[in-house]
Amino acid sequence: MPVYNNERYFPMAVQSVLSQEYKDLELIIIDDGSTDKTPEIADLIAKEDRRVRVVHQKNQWIYASLNNGIQIAKGNYIYIVNSDDRLRPGSLKNMAEIVECFYPDVIWTKVLTHKCDDNQRIIEYDYSNFDNKIERDMLFENADAFRDNWIFLNKSSLMNNQVNLYKRSIAQKYKFRNDIYGADRLYNINIASEISSAFVMKEAVYDHFNYESDEMNVSIGKYYGYEHEMFNLFYNENRLLLSDWNRLDNEALSYLASARLRELSIELRSLNNKGCVLSLEEKIEKIFNSFLDKDIYELAEESGKLEELEARVLSGMRELFIKETLSPQSNLYFSYELIDSLLKRRLC
Repeated sequence: MPVYNNERYFPMAVQSVLSQEYKDLELIIIDDGSTDKTPEIADLIAKEDRRVRVVHQKNQWIYASLNNGIQIAKGNYIYIVNSDDRLRPGSLKNMAEIVECFYPDVIWTKVLTHKCDDNQRIIEYDYSNFDNKIERDMLFENADAFRDNWIFLNKSSLMNNQVNLYKRSIAQKYKFRNDIYGADRLYNINIASEISSAFVMKEAVYDHFNYESDEMNVSIGKYYGYEHEMFNLFYNENRLLLSDWNRLDNEALSYLASARLRELSIELRSLNNKGCVLSLEEKIEKIFNSFLDKDIYELAEESGKLEELEARVLSGMRELFIKETLSPQSNLYFSYELIDSLLKRRLC
């Protein structure tokens, strides 16, 4: 459990682990240089429960904390719990029973995301309707079965985060990148070729809280500046993986292209986030010079989705022009006229 300045919520996350019916566990709390009461609370918890280990380190960010915790873990399996989320009752017992039966390399688990207030009172339960995406338990007994279902794991969002049960012998071979907020997704891509068996749980085991205030969420509603390169990396690494597995067929290509174009819309919307300090002209230049690169054009053309690409760019730029005004004297004013013209043409 990585934690940074989270004295308010992390004791409840800890309690959700230590109160599990399954008791044979080690909880490693990585205090990432907290300056509030988090270190003292963590040490007190460790004094009261011998299953808890606390590591205090200089601030390194969340994924470095995960790497440090994974490397010193002693259990045969590793599960990650964020310090403001909760493990659902009975989760470890259910996962342990699956391990005893099948001993899979990874158990992919559901994350239910709830909108909540700053007291973690749920306003909207499972607002992504994720609990209905996995309708039954699934066992992939060998590498071929797992690889045959890789696109399913992508479509169901199971491989988009680190909240899964990983066999320690595999998890310790790899490290999370510590320079992008989507390092968990890349980690799952990186370990995929090591996986020779896997299990997908129907029952949800984890509650993730999405707060009303964007400032309280790690990546939601923020602008980093590297979104385009990160999403391109996901696309290219996934494509390379499927190619190496001889599973890059038309269905896979179509899915990867669709997913990448959806992420392009996320990039465009991020330009309107509060943290983006770019001027309107700089935003337009970024779209033309960075977002619409060779990778995007090639995947859209290859999958027959050039019209979708155009529509997403038009929509994204229209949102920019709704919020900000471009001077007619600007060298980029043509882009406003172009968007205006194309939109009028679409309405005809």
